[in-house]
Amino acid sequence: MATANSNTSAEISDIQRRMAQIRHEMHQEVQGAVKGAQSLTDWRSLVRNHPWLSLGVAAAAGYLIVPERRWETPAVVAVDTTPEQVAPAAPRDQPSQPVRSRWSTMGTVFSLLVPVALRAAQNFALQRLEQWLKVHPLHPAGKGHERKSESGAGQAVPMSPTVKFRDPR
Repeated sequence: MATANSNTSAEISDIQRRMAQIRHEMHQEVQGAVKGAQSLTDWRSLVRNHPWLSLGVAAAAGYLIVPERRWETPAVVAVDTTPEQVAPAAPRDQPSQPVRSRWSTMGTVFSLLVPVALRAAQNFALQRLEQWLKVHPLHPAGKGHERKSESGAGQAVPMSPTVKFRDPR
């Protein structure tokens, strides 16, 4: 009877050890994924790793952003040198400069600020995830996260930590 109980406790400790190893590996993988996501969204690392591609993308974007030049066809005027036939020139209609509306200016400002805001939100979410992982580690839950087994044998069985969401305010 004593050997069966010691075999059972050895199996339980072996299972707990394997679970702790798996939790630790998961934690490492999540940290690697977070660092990979940060490096993928960092434009400086993209430019550093792919300088020629970045140069090509910047040139294409510049070509597409700059408005095309409007060419006016020159007006051909026949001039007679006789003073009696020279009439005062009628004022030509000056092409007016296109007036930028307030909405197009707001659209430009909006298109410049949206990527910055998205990057800030992404960084905030990653920081919160890292903080949560520090508070709720994925490796062994040995500190106060134990409960009695249902057989009543008094063996400690690790419980999964309860998730408590805090109000961010």
